[in-house]
Amino acid sequence: MTDKRDFLLEVGVEELPSSLIPSIFEETKSRFIEKLKESRLHYEDLYLVGTPRRVALIIKGLQEHQEPLILEVKGPAAKVGFSPDGKALQPALAFARAQGIDPQDLFIKETERGKYVFGKKVRDGQPTQEVLIQICPIILRSLNFPRSMLWGEGDYRFVRPIRWLVALFGEDEIPFSVAGVSASRFTHGHRFLSKNSQVLHKSTDYIPVLESLKVIVDPAQRRTLIEEALDREAKKIGGHWLKDEDLINEVTFLVEYPDAALGNFNEKYLQLPACALTTVMKHHQKYFACVDDEGKLLSRFLVVLNRPAFGCEKIIHGNERVLKARLEDALFFFTEDQKKNLEQRTKFLRGIVFQEGLGTMWEKTLRLKFLVERLGACFPGNEDSLTHLDRAALLAKADLTCEMVKELPELQGHMGKVYAQIDGENDEVAIAIKEQYLPSPGQEDYPETFTGSILSLADKMDNIVSSFSLGRVPSGSTDPFGLRRQAQGIFNILLNRRWYSNLREWIGWNLAILKQQGFVNPDPSVIDDVIQFIVGRFRYYLLETGMNYSIINAVLSASCDDVYDIYLRIHALQKLFDNKRKFFEDIITGFCRANNITKNFQELPLVDTNLFEEEVESQLNNTLQSVEKDFYPAIQRGDYIYACESFSTVIPVLNRFFDDVLVMTESELVRNNRLSLLKKIVELWQPIADLSQIVIEEESR
Repeated sequence: MTDKRDFLLEVGVEELPSSLIPSIFEETKSRFIEKLKESRLHYEDLYLVGTPRRVALIIKGLQEHQEPLILEVKGPAAKVGFSPDGKALQPALAFARAQGIDPQDLFIKETERGKYVFGKKVRDGQPTQEVLIQICPIILRSLNFPRSMLWGEGDYRFVRPIRWLVALFGEDEIPFSVAGVSASRFTHGHRFLSKNSQVLHKSTDYIPVLESLKVIVDPAQRRTLIEEALDREAKKIGGHWLKDEDLINEVTFLVEYPDAALGNFNEKYLQLPACALTTVMKHHQKYFACVDDEGKLLSRFLVVLNRPAFGCEKIIHGNERVLKARLEDALFFFTEDQKKNLEQRTKFLRGIVFQEGLGTMWEKTLRLKFLVERLGACFPGNEDSLTHLDRAALLAKADLTCEMVKELPELQGHMGKVYAQIDGENDEVAIAIKEQYLPSPGQEDYPETFTGSILSLADKMDNIVSSFSLGRVPSGSTDPFGLRRQAQGIFNILLNRRWYSNLREWIGWNLAILKQQGFVNPDPSVIDDVIQFIVGRFRYYLLETGMNYSIINAVLSASCDDVYDIYLRIHALQKLFDNKRKFFEDIITGFCRANNITKNFQELPLVDTNLFEEEVESQLNNTLQSVEKDFYPAIQRGDYIYACESFSTVIPVLNRFFDDVLVMTESELVRNNRLSLLKKIVELWQPIADLSQIVIEEESR
C-alpha cells in the first residue's frame, strides 16, 4: 500500500443547467479545499470535471492519514510549576500525567494573565478513508447554488435530484449516503449510447472508463472536440463557423459525447439583418452561423450533437424545420417593424414603464435629451456632433416598441441601428443607438463614436441616479437593475476616451431633471452616495488590475470626483512605487514628517524669509519655489509622473532641514514661519494624494 492515492467523487444528477455548471464546479472545489485543509489532509492536485449529468471531483496524490494534531495545553502558573532553576515541580508533573504529556515537553509561555506552564499534546491523525466518510456528506449538504430543488423525502436540497454517487479512494469504496442515495463504485455512461452501469475498480479508471461509455468527462477535451468538429464541417462548404465564446462555453456543457453537423436554410432569410439571423440561431437553437472568407453570412448553420453525426439525417432535418419556423417569424417581424420609422415609434414609449416611480421610457428619453446636451458640452471640439446627440437621444429607446426586440430583447440597440439606417438617419446617430449599451458585460467593446460614448454615459448615469434617488441601492449580491455593471461601464468609457469628468456636477444635472419631471425630491446626500458607489466599483477594478491598495486609498482621500484623473494619479504613484522604490520611500518619509509636525497648525501666513536663521531654511524655500514652477503646471495638464519626479530636488534639502533645524523653537514667530514652510510641502501634494496613507513596509518585505 502506498502512502498516497487518488480520490474520486462523482455525483450523478438529472441534467444540469449549462449556465450553472461552472459555478457548481467553483463552489464544490472551494468547499473541498477548505475542508481538506481543516482536516489536515495534504494532496498534490484537486480539480473538477463533469457533464450535464455528472459533477466529478478528482484529488490527485491524497495522503492516506491525517497529519497529527499538535495541541498546546495550558497548565498551572509558572511560579508553582517550575522552580527558579527550571526544575518541574509537583503541580507541573501532575498536569503532565493527567494530560498524558511527557514532562520533557512542558514549557513556559507568556499569556495575557502572566506566565503559565504549557505542554505539547499530539493527537494522531485518522486514516483518510474515515475522514472522507465524515466530510463528503457534510460538504455536499453545505453546497449553495443560485437555484436548488427539494425532491423525494426529507428536506435535502440540491441543484438537481441526485441519481447515483461514486466515491473511491484508490481501490477502496468510501461508504456514505446523501438524500437516500448510497455511494458505490458503479458509474453510468451516456444516456442513449450506453445504457448499462459500469463498475470502477479504482479511482484512476474513471476517465478512460467514461470514454468507453461514450462520455467525454473533461470539459476542456469536449470543447476541443467540438471546435475540431465545427472546423471539419465548415471546411466542407469552404466557409468558417462564426466564433462565439459564450455559445461555445454553453454547448460544451450541453453534451457528453460531442460531434457537429451541417444544416441548411432558405437564402431568402439572408435579407434579415446579420445580428437578427445569428441571434435567432444562437438564443433559440444554440446553432453556429457560417460565413464565407469575407465574413458574409451563408445559408448554412452548424449544430452540435450529443452523439456521432453519422446517420443523423433525420435529426438535421428536424433542426432545419425548427429553424425555418423561427426565421419565418423573424422575417415577418422585420417586415412589420419597417411600416413605422423610429421617430413615429417614440410615441409608443409612453406605454412602456421604465421603473416604478420613475415614469415611462418616454420620460427616460426626455432625461437622455437633457443629459446629452450638457454632457456633450463638457468636451469641446465636438460641436458638430451636438445635433446628432439630440437626435440619437430621441431615438435611443424607440426600438423597444418593435416586434423584433420584443421577441428577442438581446437585439435592443442592434435593431435600433438597423432601422435608423433604413430610415436614412445619419450614420453617427444610427451607430450611437447601438453603442448606448456598450461596453457589454465582460467585453472590451467600447463605443467608438463621440455620440455613442456620450449617450452611453447619460443612459448609465440616469439608471444609477434614478435608482439611488428612490433608495434602490445594490446590497450584497442583490443588484436587480445591474447598477454595478452600469458603474463599471461609466468608468470604462471615461478611461478608454481619456475624458476628465465632474461626477458631482453630472449627478446634480440628473437629479435636477428628475425633480423637474416630478418623480423625486431627492436628499442632497444622493450625490455623495452615487459618487461613493461609482468610485467604490472603480476601486475594486483598480485592485483587480494589481494597483497597490494603500496608493488607491491615498489618492481617493485627496479627491474622487474625476475617474480619469484618479487613474492618472494612481498610475503615477504606482510607477514610482514599482520602479523607484527608494526615491518613493524618501518622498513618503519626508511628507509624513512634515505632515505630522504641521497636523495641528491651522494658520498659514506667508513664509517670511527675514525670519530664517539657518542657511538650509533658505535653501528649502528656494527649492520649493523652483519646484512649484514645474509641479503645478504638470498637475494642470495631468502629467503626475513628471510632477512627482520634479519633487526629487526637495528631498535632500528637506532631510538636511530636519537634521539641522529645530522646528518647535521657543520663538513663536520663528516656529510658525518654519511650520508654514513645511506646510507648503504638505499642501503641494494635496491635489495628488494623502501620502501618509501609503504603506511601504508591508509591500517591501
